[in-house]
Amino acid sequence: MKKLFLLILLPGLVISPLYAGIVWRDKVQLICHRTANRDMPENTIESLELAARMGCNIVEVDVRSTLDGQLVLNHDDYLERLTSGMGNVELTSYDELRLLDTGAWMGQRFTHMSIPRFEDALQVAREQGIGLYLDIKTKGIGPLVLAAVQREGMLERVVFGGEWDDIPPLYPKANQDAVAYVDPGATHEQVAALQHEGKFVIANFSANSHEMDLPLMRAAVAAGVNAINVDYPRLGADAVGRPVEAKLAALVRSASSGPTRTRVAAIRELSHYPGFPMQQFFQRWLRDADDQISRASAVALVIARPATPVRIFIEALSDPEATARQNAAWAIGMQPAPATDALLHLLADKDPEVLKETLLAISRCSGDVPASRLLPFLNNSVPTVRGAAALALARHQPQIAARAIPELLNREEQDIARDYAQYVFRGKPKLTQQEIDPITETYREQMKLIQALEFLSTNDALHSLAAQAFRPVEDYSRVTSLVSGYQLWDRIATDPMSAIQALSSPDIEVANRAEWGLVKAGSSVLPILRQVLASADTGTRARIIRILAWQGDSESIPLLRRLEISNPQDKALMEWALQKIALLSFNQ
Repeated sequence: MKKLFLLILLPGLVISPLYAGIVWRDKVQLICHRTANRDMPENTIESLELAARMGCNIVEVDVRSTLDGQLVLNHDDYLERLTSGMGNVELTSYDELRLLDTGAWMGQRFTHMSIPRFEDALQVAREQGIGLYLDIKTKGIGPLVLAAVQREGMLERVVFGGEWDDIPPLYPKANQDAVAYVDPGATHEQVAALQHEGKFVIANFSANSHEMDLPLMRAAVAAGVNAINVDYPRLGADAVGRPVEAKLAALVRSASSGPTRTRVAAIRELSHYPGFPMQQFFQRWLRDADDQISRASAVALVIARPATPVRIFIEALSDPEATARQNAAWAIGMQPAPATDALLHLLADKDPEVLKETLLAISRCSGDVPASRLLPFLNNSVPTVRGAAALALARHQPQIAARAIPELLNREEQDIARDYAQYVFRGKPKLTQQEIDPITETYREQMKLIQALEFLSTNDALHSLAAQAFRPVEDYSRVTSLVSGYQLWDRIATDPMSAIQALSSPDIEVANRAEWGLVKAGSSVLPILRQVLASADTGTRARIIRILAWQGDSESIPLLRRLEISNPQDKALMEWALQKIALLSFNQ
């Protein structure tokens, strides 16, 4: 059964000299079976990337088609084996497959991976400079596979296998030269004889009892094979003389000293080697005085597989370096962890960046943080600290936040309006960077204040966001009201009157925002719109008619026909609306 599931490559793998980007005869190549399947979930983008990073020159992937004709990576078609679903890949649409977890079967550290599209795998292979062996699993999809390969510019970097009989008529140059597979233990003489026949000789260490036989892998390399095919690329890399550990050591040296950009790049690269003992280095660099180095290390620790214990971040909260405290706080906020006493202790920190990250972390943490610990920060002199404090208050004390945050917004909007009026009075001169910086900081704060409103109860969030969305704006940026309007789309249905009233606003942007928000709110707002339509003023009536039309409200047709008679000035609009509704009825 194992060989049935793992059988690959052996019959029919042929490599042409045209595949110069894949095959080198002057060095032993490393071929990886089914991506790095012994280190990460098979046939995932993450596993393909890891195989490339560990030095694989050619990586085998399995390609099949979904119900809706999408090419994806999957070996045996059974959803039960690798995903949270049941059934067959080929009888499931790709939209449904995207919803399934295809990593957790291998362990909780790999949750939230998904079945990738074939074209995404091609793009990764091109970016990583590796070749692919395509084990085509579905009969008849060769033309689709070939077209995808051509689109991604990978025609000379792939070898076709499996159900590929329909490719040669379209691409006669495919797979012209044979290879020879030898078992572990093949002698130098046996290998040389095959090479004398022009064969590209591969020693197979996949799907047999020698998958982890490093001495025999080395012996195969010493015997002169052109490549070894493995399930364990880390062992294979060692056997061919390109150990992964040497690459990691070089990256650690780059990450330890030198220009910031170089160090950050090395840390980021190291973070993509799960399962290697890198945590000690990331912990060290977390305490670096350079914030970029510290943050890159915090990110590496957060995305680590398996997960970094929270205690490591808690210990760093008391570090003398502000960067360590700041980024450890950020990391705790990115974990599913409660707001610990150690984190709350940082609210006494004097560094504003530490305060900002601490408050943001608290806004993401569970628990019950008292309002008295958070309210004072709404009056902090640093705008971004105020914004983070608003998020934390809304998360832990939404009832108090429902009063405090709108008050803060109103105060700041009055100040902004005053400053903007002075700017207009000055003739809107070009601002200096010194003038732009505080405006930018306040803008950052306001975005967080709007996000804080989203944390409130349904009713409080609705009214607070509506107040922002439907207020006339005269300031440097109209984004606050615009974002608030978007946030109303999923809330208007509970009480649409504020949006309906805003339809008659003399501010055209406010009225437009209200109209489109009601279009996006869904059918539950249609009854009240029909109710107010007859008594609405001319401008509001036109907007309501458009809303009914865009929503395809067939129940409003009799009302619109009556209004068409009583309001002949609206005839063109009525005809358009009725046509739109008819189109959206889809002949039902």
